[in-house]
Amino acid sequence: MINKFKKMAIATLAGGALVASMSANAIVVGGIDFGALGDNPDNFHFETATLAQTLIDGNGQNVTAYGQITTVNGETSYCAGGGTCTLYYIATFNNSAGFVESGGSAVSFDTGVIDIYRADAPLSNLLTNAAGSPGNLIAIGGLTEWARFNNNGDIIGTGTLVGAEVLSGSTAGLYDVDLSGSFGIGSVASFLNGNSVADGSGGFADIDITASFSNLRSRLNQFDTAVVNGSCFDGTAGQGDWCFGGTADISGGTFVDVPEPATLALLGLGLVGLGIGRRQRRIAV
Repeated sequence: MINKFKKMAIATLAGGALVASMSANAIVVGGIDFGALGDNPDNFHFETATLAQTLIDGNGQNVTAYGQITTVNGETSYCAGGGTCTLYYIATFNNSAGFVESGGSAVSFDTGVIDIYRADAPLSNLLTNAAGSPGNLIAIGGLTEWARFNNNGDIIGTGTLVGAEVLSGSTAGLYDVDLSGSFGIGSVASFLNGNSVADGSGGFADIDITASFSNLRSRLNQFDTAVVNGSCFDGTAGQGDWCFGGTADISGGTFVDVPEPATLALLGLGLVGLGIGRRQRRIAV
């Protein structure tokens, strides 16, 4: 009887320890392990990604970009349970403005949408896919929808963006996760709805994205038309040519809904009560 009670006490203490350490564990959402940093009390996420992007040569034009998310909170193996799942994205930036006025050294976009997809296993190498960037877009777009972000304010770009042998630039923008339910997984959207990035207007965005890119040949898909014919490198590239490759950084907060302290206390008392109740019933027998 005493041994059984000791076992019950150990189980009860273990249960209490589990409750106490809930917020210290790694958190998994939508099949992706965000580690302890994504959970309370840190509540943040930071991702790095590859970038392939079209260029523009005027106002009122649109840009398409895509890539692979390579790390999540510093980990290259971020699939839950040691799997091989991988995140990819497709982004569109619409209605370029200020490009002509700046001589191609600055631009803004008033609309931006970033769709993130989850693959159960990595796609083939995006740089060497013989179908080029158009083929990569088709492959990524056929994956499982994971999350969508919409711009919060204009997306700003600067650099030597067209008309030169050496092209380079950078962009920055704020985004909010789409909570409409029209794209992606609801639990992922709720988790990434961190509202932690000040937007400079008294409000908050969910993520901040900065990117840098150039027309360095080794960064580009070798089968894209403008790479094959060399127009990416002689100043003759134009709207829609896949002449930019680079990297992007994504950062923001997370929202983890945890039980109220009173609820946790009741759970702990319940575990203790369970042990006492069982002991009393044993004694009565």
